[in-house]
Amino acid sequence: MLYTVAGIGFIALSLAIGWYGLRPLVVVPRVLHANVQDPSEVTDTGSFVVCRGVANESSEILTAPFTGSRCLGFEFEVTERQPFGIGIPWFHAHLDDGVATRPFTLDSPTGTLGVVPSAKRFALDTESTVITVSTSETPPERIQRFVDIRDELKPVARWIRIVPGLGTRRYVERRIVPGEEYRIAGVTERRQNEIALAGDLIITDRSPRRFAFARLRKAVFPTVIALAFVAVGFGGIVL
Repeated sequence: MLYTVAGIGFIALSLAIGWYGLRPLVVVPRVLHANVQDPSEVTDTGSFVVCRGVANESSEILTAPFTGSRCLGFEFEVTERQPFGIGIPWFHAHLDDGVATRPFTLDSPTGTLGVVPSAKRFALDTESTVITVSTSETPPERIQRFVDIRDELKPVARWIRIVPGLGTRRYVERRIVPGEEYRIAGVTERRQNEIALAGDLIITDRSPRRFAFARLRKAVFPTVIALAFVAVGFGGIVL
């Protein structure tokens, strides 16, 4: 009986992990099959479009937290190498994350389209800037100031610092850079009597194929974990 209950628990957990890993792939076929449009070609509301153009500011400009770069939106994450992943170098425990975004425009020589990303579901499929700081290094000034004001980022625990290879932190930053070209996918809405891409958007500096490959690569690990949990769960039920 105990094995059966544990097995059901593992299967339920695998479904949650699998959904977490596979959910970002749902939109990939739509992006791959959509025709990439110029901002001037987007005229209908309520339709899913993929649009390519140059991002430019239309309101407030932001400052990225780790690099200090001027940007139209950013996403950051802080992780720490902890013992739970010994032997697997890319295992880092999540410490903190956050986003900031403002409306901007996507421009081409023939037209302009407003872009209003949702702050609640903002994420970037863009190249990352990663700053790695080991326990023996002094963080750059901007990162030190950032750490000092974030309660989530207490100093690395002493028991972690004494173990070689542990305690290293990664400060990951992704940005929308003014003047750079992006592909943006999402549903069009009417905002202030103008058509705009708004809400939960895909914002990438990659080609559709590279975007799809990047999302598939991120989905591999949680999918493998989910399958392993399914196997353990069924094993428990059978026993």
